[in-house]
Amino acid sequence: MTRPRALLIVLACLPAIAAGCGKSTHHTPPGATPRAPTPTAQNQQTAAALFAGAYVRFLDGAGTIAALPDATPAVRALAGQAGSVPASRSRGTLLLAQLRQAQEPAASYFLAARDQAHTFYAQITLGQKHGQWVVVQLTPPDFVQALAPAGPAAEPAPPRASAAAETAAWRFLQGYLSWLYGQAPLHAIQDAAPGLLADPESHPPRIPPAMRSLHATVAAIAMQRHDSAWQALANVTDARESYELVLTLTHTRGRWLISSVGSPR
Repeated sequence: MTRPRALLIVLACLPAIAAGCGKSTHHTPPGATPRAPTPTAQNQQTAAALFAGAYVRFLDGAGTIAALPDATPAVRALAGQAGSVPASRSRGTLLLAQLRQAQEPAASYFLAARDQAHTFYAQITLGQKHGQWVVVQLTPPDFVQALAPAGPAAEPAPPRASAAAETAAWRFLQGYLSWLYGQAPLHAIQDAAPGLLADPESHPPRIPPAMRSLHATVAAIAMQRHDSAWQALANVTDARESYELVLTLTHTRGRWLISSVGSPR
């Protein structure tokens, strides 16, 4: 019987897992002797790799929750709740493309799985239970963003009288994206309505730590008039994926301010 392709890729990644599968990001200084991982580190890496391979098979619809090894019941329940890639959106076999150790928090790993059209990102954190390494935390892929359709090929001409509102949207997104990726404080956000900041302040950004080094930029903004307000549809990219944000702008005391931020439905 042949082994599943995803498992073969995981086993091939094991020797270089701390540096990332397929491409090393760690370099030994000249004249220094490479240091082999300790048995404890090897056990941790093996547990991460085995879980990652089984989890990718589950995301692909070829595995079950019960088949996820070295994981707590809470992690298995979360994986089942998040679900797998919808069969109607799948584009070929989903394979583990990368598995690398995150800088923080400790014992965390960042994984990427790809089919012919999509890339799905997840993060796992391991802990020791009864002397064994098990996955104690899981950040499942964001299927909404990963499966979002591509934006329009050409940006339409901006509607009349939208310049001031669009300028406010660009200025807001500069601070908002920096805050969202954990690179700036909340007060860096400009042109936000007072009520908007209350919700983000009580719900801090949930970008995985392994993705906080990315630099998100706005590729384009399309403006739409809605009664006395404007909506700005922003196309955002962070070098690993692209997604859209919808901003609602209202005119308050002679200025356009962002009153809500959401995703297109």
